Amino acid sequence: MITFGRFSDSFKPKAKVEAWNTSERLFLEKKYIDSYEAFFNYLRDDDVNNVNFRKDGDDITFELLQGSKKIHGTIANGKVIAEADVAEYDKLSVAFMRRLMEMNYSLFYSRYALKDNRICIKFDSTIAAAPPRKLYYGWKELATRADKQDDLLIDDFAMLKSTGNAHAEQLPETEKEIKYNFYRTWLEKTITRVNELNEDAFSGGISYLLLNTAYKIDYLIAPEGTLMNELEKMSWDYFAKDNKPYVEKNRKMKEALQKLLDKPKEAVLEDLYRVKSTFGIANPAPHQAVVDLFTNNLQNVKWYVDNNHLDIAIVLYEYLATYCLFSYGLPKPDAKLFHLMLSITNQDYFTALGVGEDLFDASCAKFNEQVIKSKIDAIITEGKELYPELKFNTSNLKFDSMVSFLKSYVAEIQQLNYNQ
Repeated sequence: MITFGRFSDSFKPKAKVEAWNTSERLFLEKKYIDSYEAFFNYLRDDDVNNVNFRKDGDDITFELLQGSKKIHGTIANGKVIAEADVAEYDKLSVAFMRRLMEMNYSLFYSRYALKDNRICIKFDSTIAAAPPRKLYYGWKELATRADKQDDLLIDDFAMLKSTGNAHAEQLPETEKEIKYNFYRTWLEKTITRVNELNEDAFSGGISYLLLNTAYKIDYLIAPEGTLMNELEKMSWDYFAKDNKPYVEKNRKMKEALQKLLDKPKEAVLEDLYRVKSTFGIANPAPHQAVVDLFTNNLQNVKWYVDNNHLDIAIVLYEYLATYCLFSYGLPKPDAKLFHLMLSITNQDYFTALGVGEDLFDASCAKFNEQVIKSKIDAIITEGKELYPELKFNTSNLKFDSMVSFLKSYVAEIQQLNYNQ
């Protein structure tokens, strides 16, 4: 199965929320092992085999998956212990030891440690001092840091070697080739278009082009490892509050995208693999965060349409989806509606992958109205289980052009009612 975007554990279904509440209640009743059993059920994604645990009397052994890393631990003898391997080393160096010490200062619940020629991250606590909330945030810190820092440390220090990545699933070669070809196509198209524009007069449009390309690669191609980290850094650098002019930020980001384009093919392909995760990276964000993003950006569309820069207008609409999918842990209906939108604007990519139905024919600019509406209805129907007031009026959609469609589509998303 081909997957898109990053794992999110935000806005879990009712059964998972009930498992969390049960876990907290049992912990307060000092039924610690029963509490942890409910907690593992909360963490387990029913669609992914990401959590395994075994109860033996009053002891529990467990494994959690987070990207390329496996977190393993025990709950026994009055203690909770969890750890994950980050990298192996043949010899110690002052430089990477200093790096580990510096990184330890940024951790709240866990710590880096050395064990049998391995760098690991470790969490431990007495059971009585480890309620579900502490375990969630402590293990999330441990898991996400282990998953990210292995690539960063190995890139920076030649004496380190990768370890503990055997469970990552390699993609079929045909899927890798398709993803690599579109990766290059999107980068080349964006850099060419940016070079055609005046960097001062079109600084805003250039920002949308560059950011959307980074976010689109992140969501649609879903790279891991170093490539994912490079995409994150581009976003952080652009939105850093450093008072640098946007023209300068655009130049830096264009250079970063050019470096991605210049990456050797084998370096790109080695970051294309499939993983399972337990903790989402992006924090949960309510629908209002989506509405606020729309409000802050949609007023810019009119100028590009009026001045016949329709391609930038379409990119701006895409940016609304790709930014949200990159930055937020979204309510499921929002995430699915954004995915549907991207599958329409990138029909050629989905067709090449053999995923989904034909929703848009670019050769004649014709939409498959009936299928699009039925997919929206299915998303809304499913979402009503948690959000009974959810409504998307598909009769308001316009299908005369891509810009008209996107304008009417995001207008309906803005009006979604998430009251429970």
